Amino acid sequence: MKHELIHSENSPRLLLIFAGWGMDADVFRDIRRPGYDVMVVWDYRSFFIDWSCTASYTEICLLAWSMGVFAASQTIQAIDYKTTRRIAVNGTLQPVDDMLGIPEAIFNGTLAGLSEASVAKFNRRMCASRDDFDVFRSHQPSRPVDELREELQAIADRLILHTPSQIRWDMAVVGREDRIFPAANQRRSWQQSDVPVELVDRGHYFDFQDLIDRHFIDKHLVGERFSAGTSTYTSNATVQVEVVERLCMMLRDNGIIRELGQSPNAVLEIGCGSGILSRAVASMISDARMVMWDLAAPMPEGLPLGRKYEFSNCDAELAIACVAPESFDHIFSASTMQWFNSPEKFLSNCHRALKPGGYAILTTYTSGNLHQIQALTGNGLPLLSADRWTELAARHFTVVDRLAYERDLDFETPLEVLRHLKLTGVNSLGRSSRGNVDAREVMKRYPMMLDGRYHLTYRPLILILKK
Repeated sequence: MKHELIHSENSPRLLLIFAGWGMDADVFRDIRRPGYDVMVVWDYRSFFIDWSCTASYTEICLLAWSMGVFAASQTIQAIDYKTTRRIAVNGTLQPVDDMLGIPEAIFNGTLAGLSEASVAKFNRRMCASRDDFDVFRSHQPSRPVDELREELQAIADRLILHTPSQIRWDMAVVGREDRIFPAANQRRSWQQSDVPVELVDRGHYFDFQDLIDRHFIDKHLVGERFSAGTSTYTSNATVQVEVVERLCMMLRDNGIIRELGQSPNAVLEIGCGSGILSRAVASMISDARMVMWDLAAPMPEGLPLGRKYEFSNCDAELAIACVAPESFDHIFSASTMQWFNSPEKFLSNCHRALKPGGYAILTTYTSGNLHQIQALTGNGLPLLSADRWTELAARHFTVVDRLAYERDLDFETPLEVLRHLKLTGVNSLGRSSRGNVDAREVMKRYPMMLDGRYHLTYRPLILILKK
């Protein structure tokens, strides 16, 4: 396999793109994601790659397209410990299969009759519209037909030795109009692997920039915005404060506060921020050593004196993967997990880091959160439903209790809505690689409700999990 770093910000995070058959780095040359370097892998005549090219990165996010889904599943294991979010686009783990991939007769016919004319026809079939084809042609790969034939034959040979994928994909994106990998086959394949599917009105070729902007978190921006909002967060984060209050009530109702106070020696809080949850935890667990992590905010103020506190600024999604097994008695996190790339991997790492009988007490937000902003800007977080969160948690924990609800805040003007987002740091969801949305345009188009006010909807989820 060949690889090329097509965009560098000297970031510790890498967006790794596995291209489809017949492609090269030029197809993705204009791709950007703030906060990430971007590398493209292609040419599957050989499945060997020297992964030292990724040695400087602390986090890798994976986007694989078409035949690249199979190639990634067969080769990524050596760096999988650094990989968080994994998105498969218009491909499957069984790339040549009458029910789960490209029908075998079509694959064999393509290989037998490969020519410059058939490659051109293939490229046209990839694109669902003339506009898509024009975009593709402006970035068209320049590889000889003989090389493409060798690549297709190498894939066919590799399938004979097909070993099951050892990685879990977070999501599969399927184009309803895909004429290369039939959409029905893709859906069957991913259903077998219990991977959620996003169906979109696209062909085989995609608007990859839009996909990347929607599915990969700009953590650098998250850190900047929450750091700037630390001093104003608590007084403006109405919903986030309420979530912690409801969490504490659930712990009391389930008789867990007494259990938490039975001489634990290590408690981890992830995303301590301004300390809303930190102070509550310190009051519940009087003699614990509290380890506190936050991406950018300083250590919270107002914590009880005479306790053992260890604080560090870090990316918790990566740091939790590095702690020794059974390091903590309990793990807490409030209003943080929505900023992680891979919820499932995070939950798995929490389970590994907890001692038997320990609790993971977590809050986050679910799909439809801040939907008014997403509808106006097109920018939002790739949030899971409450049921999907519960399903993922149940793979590792006993779900002791959960609460999912909706909370509307209302404001006098759209300007007050935007000010609220800024003062709480939540506006960090508002940047895409194609530029920021004009705040004046958002204020002009923000919908007024029948009560004459402007609403903003939060959808919190509280999970109490036991190992």
